[in-house]
Amino acid sequence: MVLRLESKRLIFVGGKGGVGKTSCSAAISLHLSEKIAQRGQNGRVLLFSTDPAHSISDSFNVKIGDTPTRITNTLDAVEIDADQLMSEFKSANKGAIQELLTKAASLNEKEAEHAMDLTIPGIDEFMSLVKLSHFIDDNIYTTICVDTAPTGHTLRLLATPNVVNNWLMFFSGLHSKYKGLMKLMGAKTADIDTFIKTLSANIFRTYTLVTDKEKTEFLIVTIPDLMAIEETKRLVISLYSAGVKVNNMVINNVQTNLECEFCRARRRHQDRYINMVSSMYPEINKIYMPLFSTDINGMAHLRSFENILFS
Repeated sequence: MVLRLESKRLIFVGGKGGVGKTSCSAAISLHLSEKIAQRGQNGRVLLFSTDPAHSISDSFNVKIGDTPTRITNTLDAVEIDADQLMSEFKSANKGAIQELLTKAASLNEKEAEHAMDLTIPGIDEFMSLVKLSHFIDDNIYTTICVDTAPTGHTLRLLATPNVVNNWLMFFSGLHSKYKGLMKLMGAKTADIDTFIKTLSANIFRTYTLVTDKEKTEFLIVTIPDLMAIEETKRLVISLYSAGVKVNNMVINNVQTNLECEFCRARRRHQDRYINMVSSMYPEINKIYMPLFSTDINGMAHLRSFENILFS
């Protein structure tokens, strides 16, 4: 069974695309929210999707948007629109960024507009983290479970605070160097100061959030085949390098029906990778989920999945 989740404020569920991350994150959110209801406690759980190809709506058979949608009395879900968040960020900070680019970097207005339209690597992931930190600050939810995008996106998400910090250092350097000149040119340096301080605070908060071992859990989902296990190895290495400990790993789609020759052959093939995972990660708690004969969608199927995951 999955260990030590009830004390966590933030749970990331990550892994290769198509291994069952959404089913796991939905089942975990449902389980934790039902525990709150059973104990008669105050509080709710939020299932937060950062995957550009959102599928938690399909898991619950409920239309979910970019504002929290009520699933049960103790469970909400939201599918983040990173493009919309980026648009809101640019709109809110357009004046400060343009002042920097036109007064300090000597760009004309058209060039500054073009620079603002350029995509900054990692900014989508950063905006998702900032939105997540706002939900935590609001203190409405006792636990937030994050259904992440496939591994590549997740690794970028972990690296995002450093990437955006480098971008911020560039702006901060320009501002410090030319602040006096910019004042003479009529720039609104107070707006720029506020922009830099706010972004810097968000970077610190998101980094602290992701690496907090007491409050944050990163659960990996994989399946017993070569490509998934190789990607899992890269993810574990990257997480450990970022200071993020992995306590739980779900090995999904395990062939448990051995009544036919194909089934037995399939299980023998899977056993190679199950044994590999066991030997590579003896310190990680492993949960083996059977291959279901149906899609995991709707409350009945999710509860069946949840019962095995936490049994």
